[in-house]
Amino acid sequence: MWLVSVDLLCSVIVIITLQQWAVKKNLLAKPGIFLTGNLVFLLGMLPWFDDLARYSISLHSLQSVMVHHFAPLLWIGALRHKESSITRAHNTLSHWPTTLLMSIFAVLTWVWMLPSFHPLLMQSAIIYSGMKWLMALSGLALCLSMLSHHQKSSYWQKLNNVTVVMPLLLWGLLMFIFPTMYADTHTSHHHMMMSHLPAWLQLSPIQDQFIGGLLFIVSGFLYWQSNSISVAFTRHARRFSK
Repeated sequence: MWLVSVDLLCSVIVIITLQQWAVKKNLLAKPGIFLTGNLVFLLGMLPWFDDLARYSISLHSLQSVMVHHFAPLLWIGALRHKESSITRAHNTLSHWPTTLLMSIFAVLTWVWMLPSFHPLLMQSAIIYSGMKWLMALSGLALCLSMLSHHQKSSYWQKLNNVTVVMPLLLWGLLMFIFPTMYADTHTSHHHMMMSHLPAWLQLSPIQDQFIGGLLFIVSGFLYWQSNSISVAFTRHARRFSK
């Protein structure tokens, strides 16, 4: 119970802090999109979502893309990309902290999704919650990096492609190529979780993995497209500001 309360409280604090920061810095260009990003983030971070996602590949994939990809993309699209108001405030900051965070997350993603480790790690509510928060923090880092480093936009595009897009696409393809990749080690817990869902939502482990792989591939493609558009936009904004 304490884990659920702390988890939910921290999620609300993150949203309130981000909202206040955007308003204070006069960066909020599209409040509706920004609030949608907050809602997506909060829904993905709900502790009750964890209880289901721990035993379902598709729900775990959905939670991952909501917290780490869709919410940051909505935030990026809602905030003003003004070099004068952001870059000067961060021009003394090194890009290495964000690079390190994103690289660590990419490595942990590969380790986390390995069939030999994935079921074991998913059984612990505390470990799962910790990994979820790492997804949230790295997603926030993605958003801030796109806003704060226009002068290195090509670098950040490559970093995002390597640490975010490639793992999504590769793991999605692997789930398609090896349809029983998680079935052997996930079956018992999967059936237990599915028994609590309506009949029309109950999926076999292979169907569950297929949907999870599809979510990863679609999300990776959308993120790659949005990343390219965002970088092009920030370059144009920088030239316009001059």
